[in-house]
Amino acid sequence: MADSTRVQDSIFIDMKYIVLYRKLGFKEVKQDIFILNYGTAEIVIEAENQIFIFNGMQHPLLTYKDMVKLECIDRLLKKGYKPKNILFCDQFDLVLLDANGNTFASFLFDEYGKKYEKLLSGFNYSGSEMIFLYTSQLAGGLIDYKLKMYTADGIYYKGFFEKNAKLYPDNFFTFDEIKIGEDLDFIFRGTELIKYTGSASDVIIPDGITRIGTGAFWNNTVINFVRLPESLECIAGDAFVYCENLKKITIPKNVELIGDNPFAGCPELILDNLSESFILESGILFEKNKTCLIHYTPSKKESEYTIPETVEWIGKHSFYKCENLKKAVITKNASYMGNNAFSDCTNISLENHSPHFKYIDGVLYNSDLTINYHYSLGSGITDVKLQKGLRTIGRNSFWNAKNVEKITIPETVRQIGYNPFAYCINAVFTVNSPNYSVYNGALYAADFSELVCCTAKVIMSGTIELHEKTKSIGRNAFTGCETLEKIILPKSIKMISRGAFSGCKKLVSIEIPKDIEFIGDWAFNNCESLSELNIPIGIKLENNTLKNCPAEVLRY
Repeated sequence: MADSTRVQDSIFIDMKYIVLYRKLGFKEVKQDIFILNYGTAEIVIEAENQIFIFNGMQHPLLTYKDMVKLECIDRLLKKGYKPKNILFCDQFDLVLLDANGNTFASFLFDEYGKKYEKLLSGFNYSGSEMIFLYTSQLAGGLIDYKLKMYTADGIYYKGFFEKNAKLYPDNFFTFDEIKIGEDLDFIFRGTELIKYTGSASDVIIPDGITRIGTGAFWNNTVINFVRLPESLECIAGDAFVYCENLKKITIPKNVELIGDNPFAGCPELILDNLSESFILESGILFEKNKTCLIHYTPSKKESEYTIPETVEWIGKHSFYKCENLKKAVITKNASYMGNNAFSDCTNISLENHSPHFKYIDGVLYNSDLTINYHYSLGSGITDVKLQKGLRTIGRNSFWNAKNVEKITIPETVRQIGYNPFAYCINAVFTVNSPNYSVYNGALYAADFSELVCCTAKVIMSGTIELHEKTKSIGRNAFTGCETLEKIILPKSIKMISRGAFSGCKKLVSIEIPKDIEFIGDWAFNNCESLSELNIPIGIKLENNTLKNCPAEVLRY
């Protein structure tokens, strides 16, 4: 049986980091053992033991900072630095030696986001040595990094890891070479388009932009045509997700990177491709060697599709909302699937020929039955008994499974990804795992500190009483609960996570406790009956916390 002490939020079993390993190029040679050979060195990840081994040394994989360390070593090796010149000491997280064995630069790492910003703000540089402050993250299917380089000549941000940078460069630079003029319809950061804020149906992105950022056009239902500039090199994951009226995009010739399906939820979109880094074949977008399937055009009329045998990676949401598909055949070389590739394919069932997967009663698992990736909406299975040995219930794996009436969680489950049961409105849970509990029909962590999921089925009366120990309302916990009309949160609540009450269209009243510390993005998305939200003065709301929600925010 799985070690029940390793539960929710343990990094080593977080599917996001399994994806990171695979994005870096690691292969799972046996259960929980991942290896990547660089020619000059080899890194071995022992996920279950929460370590990686490099240069004969064991390094922990316990924190997000540890993941940054692993990713930076990978970046150095792929750039061409020799493993013998990558060392570790007490004063710094990593030291890079030059060809003569002298220190070239010392690295300090921290987690992407607030902790890295704190590292930057608290760092005092004095001396002539070079010190690099580094962080990275996996976001939208791409690995992003930030690097601030302190040298005797000044502070720099570029010129070390870039594609055209030499080993041990003797000059760095600070600013992007291309400057983008002011445009009120766009938010830029350097040469990256962060957000489109305009209202035009036809959008021309300025020349000079090299990257379309994650979610830059998220849920924009006005646009129907976007012209991408020839300068573009990268389209990040989810860049155009849910752009329901978007009809045409041409991928320019200089694009080399595309993240997790940027075009998911664009039912009318017709793609064209000019980049040699990708192949567009009969409306299906692949990486150039066809080992990764990125996007399947939803409007294709075919009811069956056999994935090419070249494909090893079936991308996140790559078949999202392909309602005409009734059958997809997974071929023998497919070894990994991103976040529910067949999400919202209302008629789909699968046929599996890959030794890396098992397909049992409408559910797709890895070969060891430790992770489930997908539940087929067209399978007809309403009583889902997840397989014994399952450790992780994958993110979004049961998304919108309205026909499911019962889900049995086996004793081996120790992690549930970002709520996989969103819109499972008719489901009730039977829980055998010591890491989870059911109270008043809702699914909780074992100690009731987090509410994981509550379905519409268990709140037919319109109200529900939460456990008094609950501190967190999990991500998408009440999503799609159109029966919910009123909820009084216990005084213990500290966090309302992203999308927690999204789609609760009849919710008219919610009492937020005074000790709340965080309310996430999209938390009350489409709560169209909610007219008033009372929250403490110090609580910041994100841009989309009240998306499509008329509630007046009252501070107390």
